[in-house]
This record gives sequence, C-alpha cells and structure tokens, in this order.
Amino acid sequence: MTTQAGLIRAVAEIIKRHGEAGRGNASMEEAARRWIDAGFEEVDEIDEWLAARCYSAEGAQILDRAGITPAQAGMRTRAGTADYEETIGYKITEGDLTIDEARRIITSAFWNS
Repeated sequence: MTTQAGLIRAVAEIIKRHGEAGRGNASMEEAARRWIDAGFEEVDEIDEWLAARCYSAEGAQILDRAGITPAQAGMRTRAGTADYEETIGYKITEGDLTIDEARRIITSAFWNS
C-alpha cells in the first residue's frame, strides 16, 4: 500500500521527467498534488497524459471525462483558434481547441485510418 507522501514523490518524479512545462509555475510537490486532487493516482496514467503534452491535471481531467484517452490527446493538429501545430491535449489546456473540435478530429482520424 502506497502512502500519500510516497504517491506524491512518485508523481513528482514523473512530472520531473517531463521538464518545466510538466509542473508549470508550481512547486514539484504542488504539481503532484494537483494531479492527485484531480483523481489521477496511477503514475503510468499521469505519465501518458504528460507525454501527450497535456501538462494540466485539470485539462487531463476534462479530457478524461469527455472520454478522450491520453493516446488520442497526443494526436497532433493545426485546428483550433490559434494556427500552430500541437497535440490535442496541449491545445485543449491552452484554450485553443474545444472538446467538440477534439472529438471531430479523433473521429475523423479513426474513420480515415
């Protein structure tokens, strides 16, 4: 059984592997707590969200609740309000892509693959 302190340390280590963007303006411990508070307690899952460049626990929570997986969030797109190519997860957390747009991109990629 993992203690809360042990879980925070494990999550902080995962965040650290993803660099500064992974923790934002927060301390490593605070960033880890945000993921845990958002309901993410599986270190591998947090790693998948961060690999999809979804650096916000709250953003990952929104995507997860919408039924979008980390693998889908990692798909790259130019769609959205800002014209740059980035992952769905990144654009969602930056407010440059809506969940509905993300769903259309994911559905299109599924049916055209």
